[in-house]
Amino acid sequence: MGTHLSVETNNNSVYSEETMVPGPLLFNRIKDMIKGIAGTRGGLFGIVFIAGMILTAIFAPFISPFDPNEQDIINRFSGPTMDHFMGTDYLGRDILSRIIYGCRIATLVSFGSVTLSAFVGVIMGVLAGYREGSKFDYFIILVFDVVISFPQVILALAIIAVLGPSLFNLIVALAVTSFPFYGRIARAQTLSVKESDFVKAAEALGLKKRRIIFKHIIPNIMTPVIVCLGMDMATMIIYEAGLSFLGLGVKPPTASWGIMLQNGYKYIMTSPWMIFWPAFAIAATMVAFALFSDGFRRTLDPKEREK
Repeated sequence: MGTHLSVETNNNSVYSEETMVPGPLLFNRIKDMIKGIAGTRGGLFGIVFIAGMILTAIFAPFISPFDPNEQDIINRFSGPTMDHFMGTDYLGRDILSRIIYGCRIATLVSFGSVTLSAFVGVIMGVLAGYREGSKFDYFIILVFDVVISFPQVILALAIIAVLGPSLFNLIVALAVTSFPFYGRIARAQTLSVKESDFVKAAEALGLKKRRIIFKHIIPNIMTPVIVCLGMDMATMIIYEAGLSFLGLGVKPPTASWGIMLQNGYKYIMTSPWMIFWPAFAIAATMVAFALFSDGFRRTLDPKEREK
C-alpha cells in the first residue's frame, strides 16, 4: 500500500532500506485510488455514502433537528410530517434524529471492531507465517481454529453475556470473533511474500526480523486485507443491530439502529415507519460498503482494470 522496498539487479545494484513513500507520491496514489473506485460500477455511490456516514457521525449534533432522546408524548406515533420528516416513535422521539445519532454507533462499531480484529489478526498471522513450521506457527493456527469452530454470533453472545452489554464490550466481542479471518489471510500472504527477492535481500543484509516484518512484509500483504475490511464493516453493523435488538448491545436510551428495530417491531402494524427507516439505513449501509469493496478490488486487479 503506502510502502515499498526496491531491489535493482542491474550493474549498479542498489538496495533501498527506505520504505516511506514521499508525501506527494502517497497523496497521488490515494487520489488515483479514489478515482479508480469512483469509476467502477457503484463505487461512486459507495464512496459518497461512506463519506456521508462518517461526516454525519462526526457532526450529528449540528445536523440532527432534535435531541434524539427528547420525548413528545402528545405527538407519539406521528407519521412523516414537515416537523418530523420520518415520523416519531412510541415516546414521541424524532426518528430522523435517532437515525442520525445511530449512525455514530454504527460507525464506531464497524470501524472499531474491524480495525481491532484486523490489527490483532494481521500481526498474529504474519508472525506465524514468517515462522512457518515452528511451534509458534502451530499454536497460532490452533488458536485460529478454536475461535473459528464456534459460530460467530454465539461466541459474541457469550462474550457479551460475561462482560456485560456496552458499546466497548460489543466492539471487543466482535473483534475477538473475527480476528482469525484476517490472521489466515495474513499468514497465507506472508508465506508468499517472504520468498520474494526484496525480503531475501533484507535477510542477507542482516536486518532484524522485526524490521523485515513490520517494514517490508506487512505493507506488501495489506491489499487483500483492506479489501476484506470493507465487506466486514457491513457485517459488523448487522451484528451490532442484531445484538442490540436482543438487548446485548448498547444500552437504551442510546440511539442505535438495532434498538430502534427492537422498539419498532412491536408496532409494525400501526407505525411501520418505526422499523422501516432503521432497516433501510442498515440495508443502504451494507450495499454501500459492498460496492466500495468491489470497486476497491477492481481497482487493484489489473485484469479487472482492462475490462
